[in-house]
Amino acid sequence: MKLLRLLTLLWMTVGCLYPAHASDVASNSSNVSSNAGKLIRYPRLSAQFDPHSDYVLELLRQAIKASGQPYQLQASEAPMQQARGIYELSSARGNVDILWTMTTDEREAQLIPIRIPIDKGLIGWRIALLTEANTNIFKNVKNLKDLAAFTAGQELDWPDGPILKSNGLPLKTSASYEPLFNMLKAGRFDYFPRSVFEVQVELDGRPGQKLVIDKHIALYYPAALYFFVSPREPKMAEDIQNGLEEMIKNGSFEKIFQRYQQATIKNINLKSRTIISLRNPLLNPEKMPLNRPELWFKP
Repeated sequence: MKLLRLLTLLWMTVGCLYPAHASDVASNSSNVSSNAGKLIRYPRLSAQFDPHSDYVLELLRQAIKASGQPYQLQASEAPMQQARGIYELSSARGNVDILWTMTTDEREAQLIPIRIPIDKGLIGWRIALLTEANTNIFKNVKNLKDLAAFTAGQELDWPDGPILKSNGLPLKTSASYEPLFNMLKAGRFDYFPRSVFEVQVELDGRPGQKLVIDKHIALYYPAALYFFVSPREPKMAEDIQNGLEEMIKNGSFEKIFQRYQQATIKNINLKSRTIISLRNPLLNPEKMPLNRPELWFKP
């Protein structure tokens, strides 16, 4: 009887340590308690929808699979602003293990960057969302000085705001993402620069707001969207990097990129636009893997 009670107590203890979660499971939606794979917790953003998430999460799932490690993905219970996610990632007792965001020198010093641009650098190519009434406001914009006559909108904790301001471009900010679309519609600012990686998904997701994609200019600054892993989890960072490298090697990374991004890249038609190049003072380009052309989009 004592042995039976001991076994029962042990079973209950294991059950408490590995509870079932309603989570985004990496490969086969199996229960965490039965798989016992280590959780990779990522922040659920406070936006109604994240224009990156379907693409990025598929890349992450496939990288986990290619790594050969039994990780399981789990979204945070509460939604988070980007700044909160970074805080949780860097905290010694934080409840986030990974997130994806535009890299900066500060973020790379604070977190573990996986220096593979999961967007192939598309986050540095910016296309303006406009109201229908302002469809042609950039028709005669040819350079940075011309563009400085207009005001951009950005979220307060995004790196893009300081980049725009450092290049002399007027800016209005919002504490969160969703209000920016209403601010644009209300004329609080003139344009909302979004990456090629995001702009079509955002437009399609808001059919009632009567917004359009500008057809005349594109902004460019050196940038990349990386996975960042908590300093608490160096082995996790190594495993995900190995998985991504395997995907690049076997061609699956490029196939996923093309499936999600090819139509937007074609429709945006960067070669037909006036390209306005900006400095990115937040990032030392020497840290970027620019010696690997297969990792970067070229228009």
